[in-house]
Amino acid sequence: MKLGFLTPFTEDACKVAQQGPFDCLEIGGAAGWINEPDTRKNALSTLEKYGLFAASFMVLGPSIRTPKADMPGVLDTMGKQMDMANEFGGAILTGAAPMGYDPSKNLDANVALFKEVYSPIADLAERKGVKIAFENWPGGRGPYGDGGNLTVTAESIAKMLEAVPSKQIGLEFDPSHFIWQGIDSFRAAREFISRIHIIHAKDTQIYDERVAWGGTFGRGWWRSRLPGFAKFDWHGFFALMYELGFDGSVVIEHEDDSFSGDRRNLGFLLSGDYLKKALMD
Repeated sequence: MKLGFLTPFTEDACKVAQQGPFDCLEIGGAAGWINEPDTRKNALSTLEKYGLFAASFMVLGPSIRTPKADMPGVLDTMGKQMDMANEFGGAILTGAAPMGYDPSKNLDANVALFKEVYSPIADLAERKGVKIAFENWPGGRGPYGDGGNLTVTAESIAKMLEAVPSKQIGLEFDPSHFIWQGIDSFRAAREFISRIHIIHAKDTQIYDERVAWGGTFGRGWWRSRLPGFAKFDWHGFFALMYELGFDGSVVIEHEDDSFSGDRRNLGFLLSGDYLKKALMD
């Protein structure tokens, strides 16, 4: 497994990666690069300079409510993104997607919408040889909120992967979002291993005393943490992933406000050192 972190692309980010135990970057904010050949060329040159590679590009896939009339344009854009991914040596297209959940419909009906929109995208990904990985982030409106992400629970993910069975369509597996839902990340990893393309390394701290008094309907009873600063068993998780044959990239997603501002890069480095030991490489 290779280790990296999610970041907008800058040479400074590459310098931080070189200081730590990092091999790669997940590049955010690069959707517009499909029309910027010079930007892509410079990024490739900078990555090579620092001994790094692009594990993935975080791009937002289309909504499951996309009208049929809009699909030609969607496929054209995604085709260009896939070409960019191949230009960078087989980077994965990732993102918190597919958005557009319709709470007026049940889960199966939303999965049917997903199948209609993403089946031609899966066909295109097959032809291009590019992997697409959905992050299991419930969306800013909360789980199954209007317009939110469909990739929320293990139940919904299982239905999605069955509906679109292409191995090019899979997961950016993030245990942190399962933790606060009470979902077993180890069981989910075993179930979905053949469709896990990349891992987001992020932990969640649960404040049990707040749950005991205020329950889980309120806010402030959990927060995102960097790996190494909460309780998820990363050593055990990576041991399981080795056992299951996973050999992809592990990317830190930094949303830990204890390491914000001038301490942000320190957070990457400390968490990277922690994860490197857990990876046993």
